[in-house]
Amino acid sequence: MKELLGLELKKIYSSKLTFFVMLASLLITSFLYASPPLSEIAVDKNGKQYMGRQALELEKQYANEMAGPLTDEKATESIREFQKLFKNPDNVEISSDGEIALKEDANLKYVQPYYSYYKLINEAYILPSTVDMTFKTMQKLDIDNGANYYNARSIKISKMLNQEYEDWNFSPAEKNFWLGKTEKIQLPYEYGYCWGWDMFLKCGELLMVVILAICICIAPVFAGEYQTHMDSLILTAKYGKSKVIIAKILAAFLFGSIAFFIHAILALALPLAIAGTDGAGLPIQIINVICPYKLTMMSACVVLIITAYMVLLGMISLTLLLSTKLGTTFSTLIVDILIIFVPVFLSISETNGIWNHILLLLPYNALSTGIRDDYFAYFSYPLGNMVMDVMQVRVLLYIILAVILLPFTVKIFKRHQVL
Repeated sequence: MKELLGLELKKIYSSKLTFFVMLASLLITSFLYASPPLSEIAVDKNGKQYMGRQALELEKQYANEMAGPLTDEKATESIREFQKLFKNPDNVEISSDGEIALKEDANLKYVQPYYSYYKLINEAYILPSTVDMTFKTMQKLDIDNGANYYNARSIKISKMLNQEYEDWNFSPAEKNFWLGKTEKIQLPYEYGYCWGWDMFLKCGELLMVVILAICICIAPVFAGEYQTHMDSLILTAKYGKSKVIIAKILAAFLFGSIAFFIHAILALALPLAIAGTDGAGLPIQIINVICPYKLTMMSACVVLIITAYMVLLGMISLTLLLSTKLGTTFSTLIVDILIIFVPVFLSISETNGIWNHILLLLPYNALSTGIRDDYFAYFSYPLGNMVMDVMQVRVLLYIILAVILLPFTVKIFKRHQVL
């Protein structure tokens, strides 16, 4: 069996198709994950613009000025300092809508450098569907009795589950599930610089490049035997309907796993090498205050990689099945591409219907920028009294998919009629 596995692996990695596809995939992955940090732009308090590493160093400097536990007291003081800016006549002007607004130079000096920090504070006081780019809510907030930051967060989550998601018809079990998760979040939040980790989370859908590349490389595993008429030799050989089939399947999964983790490590290492590894232990909540998951920035990235790997396993199983059933590499790849990319053009409904529950599980949506949003949105799948979140269901689904499809692959190839 070991020799058969080695031969099948050699068939895959010695192919010219594999060489060029993997080379292209590595180059594309390198470009896609190195470009954002190298093209990052930041402006200092004097209006001078920086790019790439210099911009990231500037952002790190500003983030470190605000770094540390975001206690209620610190939130109160930060809001008070923000509101003081509007009491200085030299800082303000009347905007086009008649509101008091900061002048450009004041905004550039006192707000823009700490935008992420103020955004984190302001978000606790606005509804999930509200956009407040200029922090008007924080400007007008009454803090005579303190900011009560974490109480505001709890109220926001409660309103979201009971009012904002009214059309979603959450069951009591689902509401309790999410409330239970949010109560386990460690408080207060620790704020700091985490650009590299955050960037990787933002670009989750780019891992589809390697998944598609692997599908291209393994598409000929069975279809290639049909096209070269080697199927007649394999199926009439002693182990053609047993060990050879198993060796082909194992080789596809082994090749896919190795290729995937090489790409995943590269994809994570590039932004961290350029932007720095700072912030690995910071909570995911510093990206969005209502995130219900008890994750650090590093563990959130690990979850993304695991989810992508589970999607890969499902896609390998599907590709092998299509390879045996359709009989040509081209037709196998056409179906793979449609399954991967058609969801890009499908929209999520505003209600919590069956459509959303299916759409969020499809390959591209499982890795798209939406996975970062999934850390903040409350997508759940009730199974009686048991409730699972969308990320748990994705992992489980693709494992089940792989297990279910493989026996059909074996059965179809065994029954193939040799010409």
